[in-house]
Amino acid sequence: MSDQIRVDRGAVQQHVDDTRTNMAGLQSAGDEVDRQQAHLINQMEGGVGSDVAAGTRAATSRHGEDINTNLTNLTGRTSENTDEFITNVRGAANRSMNTLS
Repeated sequence: MSDQIRVDRGAVQQHVDDTRTNMAGLQSAGDEVDRQQAHLINQMEGGVGSDVAAGTRAATSRHGEDINTNLTNLTGRTSENTDEFITNVRGAANRSMNTLS
């Protein structure tokens, strides 16, 4: 008695096609996971995220506004002090000129 292996070419081809379909489905699922992760990262970076991220953004914004306000105030005071300094120097120079004359 001899054993024979009979291969049904159509069945093998169907198995190959099914395997390719399953692999394509897995690849598609992996791509979808990557898209969802990228979407969540974009939301976090774009301002839609956790309460901690929102709190950090709010605090950073407040600090930026405080710095801007303080710089504006400092610039104003520096300008006033500069004007006062120039006036004082001119006054002293005029007094010196009057004294020398």
